[in-house]
Amino acid sequence: MIKKILDYLTTNNKTISFAESCTGGNLSVSITKIPGASKVFNGSIVSYSKYSKEKIIGIEKHEIDTFSTVSKEIAIKMAKKVKEKFNSDYSIAVTGNAGPGTDGPGSFVGDCFIAVSSKSEIFCEKYNFVSSREDFIKIVTDNSFKLFVDKIINQ
Repeated sequence: MIKKILDYLTTNNKTISFAESCTGGNLSVSITKIPGASKVFNGSIVSYSKYSKEKIIGIEKHEIDTFSTVSKEIAIKMAKKVKEKFNSDYSIAVTGNAGPGTDGPGSFVGDCFIAVSSKSEIFCEKYNFVSSREDFIKIVTDNSFKLFVDKIINQ
C-alpha cells in the first residue's frame, strides 16, 4: 500500500509529511524503507507528549485541555500544522491510546484518530484497536495508509 502512495505522489509531483503520536515514528520508518521516498517525503514530527504537541507542532494548550490529546480535533490540528511546517501537499496525523492507560476520562485504550489532510480537505476517522502495543502501532500505521489511499488516491 505504501508503494501505491509513493507512486501516486511521484507521478503527481506531490509531497507528504506526518505528525505521529501513538505510532512513534512507524509511519516514517515505513515510507523511508522504500527507495525514492526522499523525492516525496518532506519529514515527520513524532509528538508523543503534550509538550511536543504544544511546543513543536504548535497546538494551543487550551485546545489540548479542552479536547484531550486523543481527539478528532487534535488529530485535525496535528495534520494541518505538520503540513504547514513541512510545506507539503498532504499530511497524515495520528493520535491514540496504545494502553495500558489513557489520556483521561472519555478516552479508552485502543482509541485512535487518523487525519489525512490535502490542499482543500481534511478527513478524520476514529478507530478502536484493542491489541498489544506492538500490534496497535502496526494496525494504526496500516490504517493510516489505507485512509490516505481511500480518501485521496481512490476518489
